Amino acid sequence: MFISRTIRARALGVLAIAAPIAALGACTDLSVDPYSQIPADQFFQNEEEVNAALAPVYAQLRDAITNVNWHALSQVSSDENIIPTRGTDWGDQGEPLQIHLHTWTAQHSWLNATWNGASTGIARANGVLAALENADVPNKEVVVAEARALRAFYYYILLDLFGRAPIIGDEEGEYLPDPNDPPPANSRKEVFDFVVAELEAVQAVLPPTQAQTGRLGGDVARAILANVYLNAQVYGGEVTGGGLQRGAARWQDAYDAANALITSGRYSLAGDYFDVFAVDNQNNPEHIMVVQHLSDQGLGQSFVNRALHYNSTNVGAWNGFSTLAETYSQFDGDPRQAAFLEGPQVNVVTGEPVLDRQGDRLNFTPTFDKRTDTSTEDIFDAIDYAGIRPYKFPADPNETNGNHSNDYPFFRLGEMYLIRAEAAFELGQTGQALADINAIRTRAGATPLTSVTRADILKERLLELNWEARRRQDLIRADESIAFGTGGGNLFTRGWQYKAPSQPFRLVFPIPQPQLNANPALTQNAGY
Repeated sequence: MFISRTIRARALGVLAIAAPIAALGACTDLSVDPYSQIPADQFFQNEEEVNAALAPVYAQLRDAITNVNWHALSQVSSDENIIPTRGTDWGDQGEPLQIHLHTWTAQHSWLNATWNGASTGIARANGVLAALENADVPNKEVVVAEARALRAFYYYILLDLFGRAPIIGDEEGEYLPDPNDPPPANSRKEVFDFVVAELEAVQAVLPPTQAQTGRLGGDVARAILANVYLNAQVYGGEVTGGGLQRGAARWQDAYDAANALITSGRYSLAGDYFDVFAVDNQNNPEHIMVVQHLSDQGLGQSFVNRALHYNSTNVGAWNGFSTLAETYSQFDGDPRQAAFLEGPQVNVVTGEPVLDRQGDRLNFTPTFDKRTDTSTEDIFDAIDYAGIRPYKFPADPNETNGNHSNDYPFFRLGEMYLIRAEAAFELGQTGQALADINAIRTRAGATPLTSVTRADILKERLLELNWEARRRQDLIRADESIAFGTGGGNLFTRGWQYKAPSQPFRLVFPIPQPQLNANPALTQNAGY
């Protein structure tokens, strides 16, 4: 294997200890300059060179939270968000509404982008692991564990969304697929077992936290494991044409992983809920795994742009992602309702009143009024002001061309309390479950509960984790006895506002058609 000096030179500058890992987004050039190649066993000479090799692996974390990747698929396919077509805006061959209405096909471009993004992260991690095999570098065992943890996270994305995927790198020395004998997709249970085994192995090797903020330590491995254990019945099961065949539960493991982080003393609930997501949320005491951002070109996050109106910011937003009224109604009276924008609007940076495209005061409405006849609703032709907007990550007044500097917490302590609560409830420890739910509610300023049910836990996760890409997982995992909406069966495939009940096999997305075309050993998921 050869590593380009070009990659080394670019990556070293952005992975210096003083620089945030957000800068890794610039390190995506994997092209090899044939005039500046050196063997991998001569590449790793010091810690800086190791960091340079890890930089492109970390860079893919930002890819997962773009508006056409894991975060978007998770949000828009659930009952949290919808992206209505607004005239010619957000038409995109019907793809945004296909995700919400569960009418996607294997040709959907978001699916291929997400598969490619996670697979790129896996391939880059395997490249580092291959190069390290014959290298002699300081702290090699920890570096290897870090690369394995990153690889496991990218497999977690494939496991969550697609169920099945080819496992590359599970056997030592085999880090590249044979182009003459491409691998088939492993079963969902096999991918689940691989992710669990990798994370369990590395958490004992990695230090709990790394000196450089943003890098994966043992605590990150535990946080991912807590989530994976929580969803074990789903991830360790199988989705057939008839729906989910559940695997074995791992409630005690979920409890233990979350409890270890809660009691570690290294994290604490932020005193103000909204501080967790603020523009200056760097090094928030609640953050466990974050993707860091800068307000510089190409290095920021775009959550503000996705949801807000074209006139809501100084540089113009995209006016896309909106919240369903029936979902928003569950926040009624809860302080976390402030994570949404409804009613008359101002420029979120200057505070000045703003107008919609009709020249009237911009007013976000719960209904999706038809553009050409506002007396009716039409998600296929909605007016520009229609829809309540998620605004959990506020605008950065110093943003550059829509690049906002708020860090994104993939995993945080608040979620660990909710995982411990749900696991405790399923283990019959309702007192612990109630205490954990109330810890979260008290921090948010909400009234404590006097008792707790599965429905209470599901609702609390919505209130606390909205806009954090957990709702899809929750609806799929939830016990089907929690009856609401229209249509029977799984909560994810039930009907809700604007959406009819969908086929039971849509608990996973199809393997993208371009991947099937490229690898004849792959077979499609059931039902598609």
